[in-house]
Amino acid sequence: MAYRVEEYSETVGEAHRKVFGQFFTPPGVARFMVRWVLGSGNAAVHDPAFGLGAFHSAAANEDEVAFTGSEVDQDILDYWRSSSPSSDMVNVRHEDYLLAWGRRFGNIVCNPPYMRFQIFLNRDVVSQEFERRLGIRLLGYMNTASAFLLKSLYELGESGRLAYVMPLEFLNTGYGTLVKKRLIEESHLAAVISLRCERDVFPDAITSVGIILYDSAAEFSHVRFYTVESIGTLDSLFESEPAVEIPYAKLIPENKWLPHFNNDSAAVNINKTVPLERYGHFSRGIATGANEFFALRPSEASNIGLTDTEVAPIIAKSAQVRTPFFTNNDYDELVERDEPVLLFSANGALSPAARAYVLTGETKGFDQRFLTKSRYPWHKTEKRAPSPLLLGVFSRGGYKIIRNTSRASNLTCYHGFQPNLYGLGYVDHLFLYLCSATGREIVSLSARRYGDGLDKFEPNDLNAALAPAPDVFDAIPTDQVDSAIESLRETGSAPGCVESWFENLKR
Repeated sequence: MAYRVEEYSETVGEAHRKVFGQFFTPPGVARFMVRWVLGSGNAAVHDPAFGLGAFHSAAANEDEVAFTGSEVDQDILDYWRSSSPSSDMVNVRHEDYLLAWGRRFGNIVCNPPYMRFQIFLNRDVVSQEFERRLGIRLLGYMNTASAFLLKSLYELGESGRLAYVMPLEFLNTGYGTLVKKRLIEESHLAAVISLRCERDVFPDAITSVGIILYDSAAEFSHVRFYTVESIGTLDSLFESEPAVEIPYAKLIPENKWLPHFNNDSAAVNINKTVPLERYGHFSRGIATGANEFFALRPSEASNIGLTDTEVAPIIAKSAQVRTPFFTNNDYDELVERDEPVLLFSANGALSPAARAYVLTGETKGFDQRFLTKSRYPWHKTEKRAPSPLLLGVFSRGGYKIIRNTSRASNLTCYHGFQPNLYGLGYVDHLFLYLCSATGREIVSLSARRYGDGLDKFEPNDLNAALAPAPDVFDAIPTDQVDSAIESLRETGSAPGCVESWFENLKR
């Protein structure tokens, strides 16, 4: 199998694989999944995304398996047939599985394509079919793998089993609510497995990876959540204890499920917490669509001849902020270093210099970018007030939280928090909470986990994250809050008292 993957990848190139969202299943994973579905007692197995036939190869080692498959990519199908002597004995259809309806399958095993549904081939027709046949409206930002899974759940036989490799981000996303609801509605979901060894499983994948096990002939009282550190332990997985078993009654589709792998979600004291949106809301930073055009160095703005009203102060890159505090003095230092900290923001009548700069941008095609071509005029940018709290979008080993007192707004490297009227008096409290070890642990439960230890927050993830209830904050004397802020400013780390304020948020 390994030589096929390497040779095929060299033959078609990375761009071709990206178009079809192709990531190939290691033999150890394929063997585990095939053996599990055959435990249903049904010898029929269908693979909706056949690829190079990893699951078929695994099934060939089992007795009398009737294997079928679907594959949309003619190139990979031709390659598999030319390199597999027994390929003429396997019924693999060249078809788009998401458009091939009207069949039922004894067992289903699949490693589906990984890409956003909005860039998937035939997405409009596929969406219409899902709505007509299943009453499901597929969202553009949904992962295509989720669409495959939803269709396979519909087509699985009454006594069959399903095993799916999945990007586990769906367990923590808004679109994942639909998928989780379908998975648990009849109590057939047996287990969810997190492959912590994702770099061994899919070296090129940028998302966390797992396996969904579903048995339509069984009803379960609990769902088991497992973590796997190496592929070699899969064969003996069920001899070990799961990370946690969650009763179906406590599996809420609207909630985030990734924390279940560590059993952390049960450790938060709900009576002492509220959603962070009680105090205000996080929103994404200004999206320009072409930072190389809109984010200017002071020297560039001066050479162009832009007026002060045609530029606005911004934080363009995460690395421009190096400490937990960002002030006007810090911003001025960036200006002195001639960093790109000015946003081209000529939203009214253009000066001759601004008009010439816009024309230059059009000759370079900046007006035809994905975001800019949908704006009128294309060079108009969003207006955002500076946010007193900034939180990094991506992180490894802990998010970046900034107390911003400067005049600068932020681009999409940070999400910005704007307090509501109620939250105005709690900004410093929230900042200290987000800096604390307890706060980081609780808020990180809402992050989306990707491959190689990468976490990502969307604004709504943060808004739904848990923060101390007002009475917890109110119990902290104002002078102690001020003292803790000053200590953090001087030392770069929160004093010990901050941890004691929030330790009761964990049970």
